[in-house]
Amino acid sequence: MNPMKILIKGSLIAVGLGAYTIIDNQPITKPTNAQVQTINELSAKMIALDTSKGGLVTNTHTIFDHGIIKYEISIEKQDTEYDMDIDASTGKILKIDQCRKVCTNHDAE
Repeated sequence: MNPMKILIKGSLIAVGLGAYTIIDNQPITKPTNAQVQTINELSAKMIALDTSKGGLVTNTHTIFDHGIIKYEISIEKQDTEYDMDIDASTGKILKIDQCRKVCTNHDAE
């Protein structure tokens, strides 16, 4: 056999094995069950404001609770306070707490 052919075949085999080794060492990513956030904070605020029919957003938090990413949003509207939990993956309202502020007038004696 021609020494040139042997050299070419040997280099092709070496390059092929090297390429396989590089491809084979790539990290394997495994699928997870983590939810993907599909609405942003601004969208969650708009959902909450629409539900309360307006008001002033006073507080917003993103939390992870029992496998669900959600926004906790507080709104004040006139004499009523709203606290809402909104699912970050669906935009669904999970909880609404509504309470009226009680104003008392204490006169100085």
